[in-house]
Amino acid sequence: MDYIISNLLASVPKGMWESIIIAIEGAFGSFALSIIILTLCIKLLMSPLDYFNRRTNKKMADMQKRIQPQMDAINKKYANDPKMRNQKLGELYQKEKINPIGSCSVMLISMALTLTIFITLFNGMNAMASYKIADQYEKLQIAYVSEYANNQIDFDQEGKTIYEICLPYIKEMNSIEDETLKNQVLETANKNVEEVYKQTKQGFLWIDNIWLADSPLKNSIPSYKEYASVARLNEEDKNNEDYEKVYNQIMEPLKSSQGRENGYFILVVICAGVSFLNQWFMIRKMKKEGNKQNSGLIMLIVMPIVMMIFAFMYTTMFTLYMITGQIVSLITLPIINLIGDKVDKRNEKKQIPTDRLKRI
Repeated sequence: MDYIISNLLASVPKGMWESIIIAIEGAFGSFALSIIILTLCIKLLMSPLDYFNRRTNKKMADMQKRIQPQMDAINKKYANDPKMRNQKLGELYQKEKINPIGSCSVMLISMALTLTIFITLFNGMNAMASYKIADQYEKLQIAYVSEYANNQIDFDQEGKTIYEICLPYIKEMNSIEDETLKNQVLETANKNVEEVYKQTKQGFLWIDNIWLADSPLKNSIPSYKEYASVARLNEEDKNNEDYEKVYNQIMEPLKSSQGRENGYFILVVICAGVSFLNQWFMIRKMKKEGNKQNSGLIMLIVMPIVMMIFAFMYTTMFTLYMITGQIVSLITLPIINLIGDKVDKRNEKKQIPTDRLKRI
């Protein structure tokens, strides 16, 4: 059943990412697929910058490795004179045409852009989850009272939310004195809610509700507290006992008939596992290049744990974004390294004849 309603509590998000997600969902019919496709596009568009950043860092590491003996000599000679030591190191960098600031600027630009996308997209997906779960509940409220009101509900009541419009009908339904009639009315209302829920729910593979985390500890029908949190209700509505009673009256029968565990931690484990593989391959590459920094080993432990916490705490939509991004990085990293190695070999071949001419 469709209604033209102007006073919905849940308003469609207008942000850039939300608009893109909605547009892709309109084409593919799935919000889960839309976030996977969007993440693929973002990562592919970012791959040239990622390649340039990795090449710049490798070039800087190679230069640092080449002048390391001279740096060690300077550090030893001027150990007690930091000012002179920094001056001599600066002269060495200038002589060897090494620009650490230039290398850092590329890395900072890459990090700033990646962080900006992460934060804005994270906020966009939270706004999307808030809208969808609030929008669904409003439709379920309408479905609950529609047959009792003979589909003659006046939604054009300025300043009133769907809850405030539906509340009088719900009170009337609860106050029916004939128990048989009352049970029939409430049973019909619950069936209508069940049908609308089936039409509006968004699942993905084994997950029944993508607006909640992939977890056997969560029911796919959110509790009032979960709904209030995801839907971002204001404090007044969160603490409104009547609001909570109506929510439970509509959703508890639905939880019995349609609700189930919302997952099995599968995406949580995959998210941590893919992150571990990403870090492991990066450490392996660093060791191959002679870089023995301990920070890589720390990240090998920390990053999977951080990813697991995010996947456990936030929606399945956000977890799919993290997993897709990590998988794309896992695939593109060897390709970037392969291209970089071929470029290095080609440059070495070009440099060999030049070196021979200098010796002659």
